[in-house]
Amino acid sequence: MPTYKLIYFNGRGRAEIARLLFAASGTKYEDCRIEKEQWLEMKPTTPFGVLPILEIDGKKFSQSAAIARYLAREFGMMGSNSLEQLKIDEAIENIKDFAVPLAELKHMTDEAQKAERMKKLREDLKPKTLKWLTNQLAENGNTGFLVGNKISLADIACFTLIHNIMSTGHSEALDAFQSVKKHMECIGNMPAIKTWVDNRPVTPF
Repeated sequence: MPTYKLIYFNGRGRAEIARLLFAASGTKYEDCRIEKEQWLEMKPTTPFGVLPILEIDGKKFSQSAAIARYLAREFGMMGSNSLEQLKIDEAIENIKDFAVPLAELKHMTDEAQKAERMKKLREDLKPKTLKWLTNQLAENGNTGFLVGNKISLADIACFTLIHNIMSTGHSEALDAFQSVKKHMECIGNMPAIKTWVDNRPVTPF
């Protein structure tokens, strides 16, 4: 079994999907959380100057999406065949199209730009993404999973997105998408994931 160390700031952000994959699989790892001052010192020594970084037996790898896909493959959460892998990748990209601009909103300071971004999220990206997720759950036979008959990276990514929407006081966004809300609750109630979410550090992001 490799030795894993995940390095990121003291927040959920781009590292939380990897943490959830570790939790869901029951795999031990070091959850190394650093402050911005530490990062400034560390940055020149990193592979690409970005966080998170995953160390595998001491060797460093970067890019959150690559890390998540690697862990999902290692933990059996990347589908059972090429078609399921394609569906999982499709789900990840569709979720990312909503999750990234939603996350960027927190760092925007120009009020006019924030209002424009909110309008696009509310009127375009939110309904498109949630409708796609609803259809995907139905197409998969309402198994409780987005792809196949067991938890995958797609479910972890969807759980993270919907949990973020609800935890920021926008749960009404899910009123018309009850199957997506139910999916988030089912994934969140899996014992390993629930234990992690209930006990993880409380952070502002």
